[in-house]
Amino acid sequence: MKIALVSPYDFPYPGGVTEHVRNLARCLSDVGHHVRIIAPSSRDDVEVVHPEVYRVGSHITSVPANQSVARLTLSLTLRGRITQILDHERFDVVHLHEPLVPVLAPLVLRESRAANVGTFHCARDRYVGYALGRQVFRALLSRLDARITVSAEAHRFINSYFPHQYSPIPNGVETDHDPISDVCPEVMQDGTPTVLFLGRLERRKGLTVLIEAMNLVAARVSPIRLVVAGPFSEFAAGPFRELSHRLGLKDVVFVGQVSDTLRKQLYRHATVFCAPSTGRESQGIVLLEAMAAGTPVVASDIPGYRTALVHGESGLLAVAQDAASLAHCLVQAIGDERVRRTVIAGGLIAANRFSWKVIAPKILTIYETAIQSRTSTRFFSMPGMLPETGTFNSRFAGPAAS
Repeated sequence: MKIALVSPYDFPYPGGVTEHVRNLARCLSDVGHHVRIIAPSSRDDVEVVHPEVYRVGSHITSVPANQSVARLTLSLTLRGRITQILDHERFDVVHLHEPLVPVLAPLVLRESRAANVGTFHCARDRYVGYALGRQVFRALLSRLDARITVSAEAHRFINSYFPHQYSPIPNGVETDHDPISDVCPEVMQDGTPTVLFLGRLERRKGLTVLIEAMNLVAARVSPIRLVVAGPFSEFAAGPFRELSHRLGLKDVVFVGQVSDTLRKQLYRHATVFCAPSTGRESQGIVLLEAMAAGTPVVASDIPGYRTALVHGESGLLAVAQDAASLAHCLVQAIGDERVRRTVIAGGLIAANRFSWKVIAPKILTIYETAIQSRTSTRFFSMPGMLPETGTFNSRFAGPAAS
């Protein structure tokens, strides 16, 4: 099968959708499919470093979105490059991740003649753009032959604007043990109990709450260290350094953006992984990655994270934006051996349910159904051909009740 995976986000820049696309591409390629990724890139050498990538869009704009920043191409001159790729490859399936995020994904969807599949990742309360542009977006989405949502929260959000049949298929995680993760990173080699935060330094990621919680943890667990990793600049880290200093925290290490290898090592050797997000999280790939590494997870009790773990079984959930509650869970995960053993074992079991070995075949099944639906639609749309009653698959027939 010839498959295109389309992502609207700057490919070299870490993010949940990009990680999903990269891992899905690898899994599909490993079982013999021809897979190409279509994405914008701020790096000129992306097609050399990643031969599976078609770079479409080099001018990246940072756009505030959902209490985060999306790195997108907003160029309106991409159509020629898109049609060139689609005409050359003649894909069987075009799988668009966030099909409505401008401008790459909508342009590809408009030009594609393959079976089109859309995955919706975003979770938020509401979006005025969808409300105002409902008719335009509805027409564009009618080109999809199948729709996927990665979590109940993602489904709730997109279905509130565009009701339809969505297949629930969560984000995946790599569960095979990589020996490189056994190497302890330098920042953790002295054996000090370490809490790991990995993510962007955005308000909704909750690092401020975690630093305040660490001040409470330090009164009960000493020594204690906080390691902060992610795609952020020294300038962005400045306010959090100042907060740590003001609270008297002596061991807070900002390591910035890390390689895939170092990320695996940090997960593997952290005492606890903490995701203190304040909300608007669809599922939490970082939770799955930490659980798969055998590390106890403490996270905010928000709907998206409840998709990934169960409190007291596969991790610990603290009241969102409550430093005292977060500190209590961290102390449990660090110092209560019974709790640690329970959530580590439960986390590994939970991660296996989200393994790419489980998730990728489900996505392939969606592809096959979408191809069949597209083929049937083309056949019955020929002059003089009408579908017999009950033979048309209404699940993929277009926007229902929208």
